Amino acid sequence: MIGMGFRTLEISHVAEIHIKERQLEITTEEGVALIPIEDISQIMVHGANIRLSTMDLSILSQNKIAIMTLDDRYLPTAIVLPFEGHARQSKLMHAQVQLASEKYTELWIRIIKQKINNQARALSIMGLDGAENLAKYIDSVNGKNVDYCEAISAKEYFEFYHEGLNRRTEDPVNSRLNYGYAVVRSAIARKLVATGFHPTFGIHHDNQLNAFNLADDLIEPYRAIVDLVAHENIGSNVQLSKSERRELAHVLHNACIVDGIKVNVMSAIDIMVESLKRIILEDSDEHLKLPVIVPIEDMEGITE
Repeated sequence: MIGMGFRTLEISHVAEIHIKERQLEITTEEGVALIPIEDISQIMVHGANIRLSTMDLSILSQNKIAIMTLDDRYLPTAIVLPFEGHARQSKLMHAQVQLASEKYTELWIRIIKQKINNQARALSIMGLDGAENLAKYIDSVNGKNVDYCEAISAKEYFEFYHEGLNRRTEDPVNSRLNYGYAVVRSAIARKLVATGFHPTFGIHHDNQLNAFNLADDLIEPYRAIVDLVAHENIGSNVQLSKSERRELAHVLHNACIVDGIKVNVMSAIDIMVESLKRIILEDSDEHLKLPVIVPIEDMEGITE
């Protein structure tokens, strides 16, 4: 059985990549680096002239390693994931399609409530105003107004998070948020495919041009954790330095609470996706297990 790696690797300079004896060999102007394949969870690629053969790409996919390419704004442009995710993949995918819409609505309401709850908690942790303003939306969320509550609470949240922030502009704050979100999105997509889900079939998102609708649904409660890490990392440049990207990638190893237990974000993603699998395959009545944000605490940090 192929294990799931734990390291996030970022490649942002000219590089030649090969796989030799289950080691990822990365050759740059600075020299040659060797990393065991079994240690790698995902690879973030940002930059030109990074060369990787199709055979090596296939080997990485066989080892359940996600590869994400990012644009100049640190937004994901593509994710490469293994096609065969799980022995029961077909059964789970059919169950995804056949699940009653009412069940998906219940799941989406729970996701958005926890997203707003985490945003309110994040403001409190950061010592910012606005937590009480956001908390008032949580109890009022229902099937008819869930999208409105998400939109209006997000607008208020970002006004408190960083005065004058417009999520659609290119600036240092957005660069950090986009990079952190991309890291978590890739980790969720990877776990979904490894578990047997088809990431195109979302709980709420249904964009036919988006291959990762389900990942974009499930990332919502994790965004505030990224926001917390990014807030500690705010700089003045749109282009992120290597150290800034490393700090933001640590979000996968930041602590959170799931089902009363403190785990890191990567483990929380595993728990969440397995919970969703039970809900869909077994028609379970359990609540989707989602993260609760806590102050920054590193658990098994990334070493790159």
